[in-house]
Amino acid sequence: MKIHRLVSCLAVALFLVLVAITPTHGQGTITFDAHPYFSSTNYNELGLNFHVVIPTARTIDDMGIAPAIFGASNIPYNNTPYMGFAALSNSKNYVFFNLSNGYSFGLTSVQLADPNSPSASQIPILFVGFLGNGSSVTNIFTTPGGGATTFQNYLFSSAFASGLTSVDILAPRWAMDNLVFGNVAPVPEPGTVGLIAAGLLALAARKFRRR
Repeated sequence: MKIHRLVSCLAVALFLVLVAITPTHGQGTITFDAHPYFSSTNYNELGLNFHVVIPTARTIDDMGIAPAIFGASNIPYNNTPYMGFAALSNSKNYVFFNLSNGYSFGLTSVQLADPNSPSASQIPILFVGFLGNGSSVTNIFTTPGGGATTFQNYLFSSAFASGLTSVDILAPRWAMDNLVFGNVAPVPEPGTVGLIAAGLLALAARKFRRR
């Protein structure tokens, strides 16, 4: 009976550990609405930080937030503000984002467009997500071109659903609105689950040998 009781206690303990590191279901939508006319290399909204990576000095490209655009313009139509970026000074400049508290997160959807309007050609926009285990996942969304003047909605694959620690946006230029993120959770230390499971199993084996 004691062995069965010990095994039950170990199973409960391991379950509690797994529950503790399972992503929680918080989410938000980055709308860029609060800061029209913003221009800089760093931006924060709902705890999500956007940073321009500048590999070479003196080649700064800022992110910018345009106000709502309802009529003909050289940027896309949209009834709310949105962010745009173009690597004009250096083609190697790009933007990445992560949570300021260091937690992991997932991505659900995003609206994208060519910041030039009307759009003369398609633009592939690559999202590279980095996971806590050191691996990465990718999604490529291609804007329609053909004279497009508005945003399109794009869905991230299930590989982006949770566990992201940061995301790179790699493209010569892009415009973005309504980025939906969720599954915010603390990032466990590497090997935490394995170490705890091994410790629990060692304890069980020790108790068994004593019997």
